[in-house]
Amino acid sequence: MRYYKSFILFSLLALVFVACDTDDLEKDIDALKDRVASVEAQVQRLNDEMNILRVALDGNKTITDYSIDGDTYTLTLSNGETLTLTQGEVGGNYPSIDISDDGYWVIAGSKTEWRAKAENGEDATITPQFKIEANPDADGKKYWQVSYDNGSTWKFLENGLAEGVNENTPLINKVEVKDGCFNVTIGSEVYQIPVVKGLECAINVPESVADGAWMIAGGVEASFTVKVNLADGDLVRVNAPAAWNAKVSEYSAGTTEVTVTVTPPSTPSECTIRVEVTHGVNTATDQIKAKTISDSYWAEYQAGFDIKIGDVVINKFDYPDAKLLQDGETVPATGVYFIADGATVKKSGPVTDLVLIAERKDNKYSSKISTTGNISLGNLAEGIGFLCKGVSLSSEGTSSVYWFNLSGNIIERLYFDHCRIEFMVDKNFSNFNNAKSGIKNLLIESCHIAIPAQQAKEDRTALFLRYDQGQYGNMTIRNNVFYCTTENKAVSLAPLMTTAKATVLDGIDVCIENNTLINTLLNHDNSTSGLMKIPYRKGWKMKNNLVWYDVALIANKNATASFLSELGSMETFDIEDISNNKVFTTIEDNPLIWGIFRDNKVFEDNVIIPELTTPFVDGTLVDTEGKYTLKPEYQGIGATIE
Repeated sequence: MRYYKSFILFSLLALVFVACDTDDLEKDIDALKDRVASVEAQVQRLNDEMNILRVALDGNKTITDYSIDGDTYTLTLSNGETLTLTQGEVGGNYPSIDISDDGYWVIAGSKTEWRAKAENGEDATITPQFKIEANPDADGKKYWQVSYDNGSTWKFLENGLAEGVNENTPLINKVEVKDGCFNVTIGSEVYQIPVVKGLECAINVPESVADGAWMIAGGVEASFTVKVNLADGDLVRVNAPAAWNAKVSEYSAGTTEVTVTVTPPSTPSECTIRVEVTHGVNTATDQIKAKTISDSYWAEYQAGFDIKIGDVVINKFDYPDAKLLQDGETVPATGVYFIADGATVKKSGPVTDLVLIAERKDNKYSSKISTTGNISLGNLAEGIGFLCKGVSLSSEGTSSVYWFNLSGNIIERLYFDHCRIEFMVDKNFSNFNNAKSGIKNLLIESCHIAIPAQQAKEDRTALFLRYDQGQYGNMTIRNNVFYCTTENKAVSLAPLMTTAKATVLDGIDVCIENNTLINTLLNHDNSTSGLMKIPYRKGWKMKNNLVWYDVALIANKNATASFLSELGSMETFDIEDISNNKVFTTIEDNPLIWGIFRDNKVFEDNVIIPELTTPFVDGTLVDTEGKYTLKPEYQGIGATIE
């Protein structure tokens, strides 16, 4: 194993004031700025070095141009990418960065699943990124964090303490331009990146790119262009699997753009298309991942595609025993199951590790699960949890007040992605009635949540998640439509509610954004009222939500409706985290007082004045189906479910 190490100085000292004159204060402030700048330089240096290392290891890029400004190199690569690298020491404590003998990244002593070297002609697509943050699990000490998905998610390195001083050499020891190459010295080994003026091969990324892949219809010809700068004798090639039938347009010396045309197979398929431009002994390449568009999750699963539900990836390699359930079949307690288009399957009893996915992507919730009785979520603390994607969930009835229940259990994940959830009359979705119960991670995203008007008492509150006891974990409720399904009626709703006995765990993240509530009002007249009826903590998001009602709900006069119940003791907030929540109504004689927090004295602009208009394009709102089209001026608030 080759072993590379680099270390950066990071030590923020406590400021001790021994005098109060402004000169000392200015010096302290300047020193703090210098330390922050030093941290930024450390992070920038390591990430710049990782990018250079990526190019050196790939071996399929050339440098078309470069410049030097002091100790900083600016490099333009043949695929159009620009990299910078500053020489000179930036002291401190870096994480160890290694490459295993079989070509995988080894970060801070742990081998990862990500390749550092190309394999079978495929570039290594993951380059780790790094940053420094205070680690709450290490008394707030500064630790390195790493991301393997371009900064979408981060995790602390177990051996990644950034504080302290280490005298080991940095990752890249030396760089220089010599003999027509940009030479990079790593450890005792020198990597060469050819400098070839004008040699270009840069794919112009098509618009139809999603999740890093060019999405095209199966069996239908499609194309993209490639930026080149061809001289006499230059060759352009395109490499792709034979089933993709890829070809390059005609070209000649002086051509600056070529077109690559592909005809993919009609069945679900994905591949990497690589374009090469050869100039003498040097070759520059660029590549793009391509994937056929499919309307079937089940077909994609069989083809080996990844199906994402939140942070979980389902495919036939990790979950080889998935089944397609037909109409009338019973759903077991555990496993991965696809529900046939138009089928209604049955579910009763407990759930352990269970994943339910619609057969088709655009089925309009035609893959249905009908439950009988109370569904108990089992002890899934170490499992995958209960995940649903694209399905319709309803119940034939239960004697319990709650549809789903956790009694003394912890579930790792409860995820609903692009689902339709049909509440029962006078029933609540779930309850947590034991101090040991809770959800570690909750995701409700792009769902239609249908709630009938309450019959026992019109202003009775329908509860989505109620914690009489138990533990709150991470929660994301985003891009959903909550709506009353009873014509000319409205319903009182509290998606998140807790009592004093429940526990909100430290360090969790709560995000409630871009939801639409149609005739589901928040008019509770008690001290814990609110869309989120748990004490707010700094950093939580409650933003871009839209409330619409044209039906008055029986309420106490001047009742308070709010998005947040209260500000937690000793907490503060950033206004952008709780901004742009809008209320619309056609009821001019409106008894409700709206606010972000229930207590209007929390801050000056807490009160929300309802707009006496409709945010929907005329004729598009269907209350009982939760459908609408927003007017252009209101785009960006509320839900947009595709």
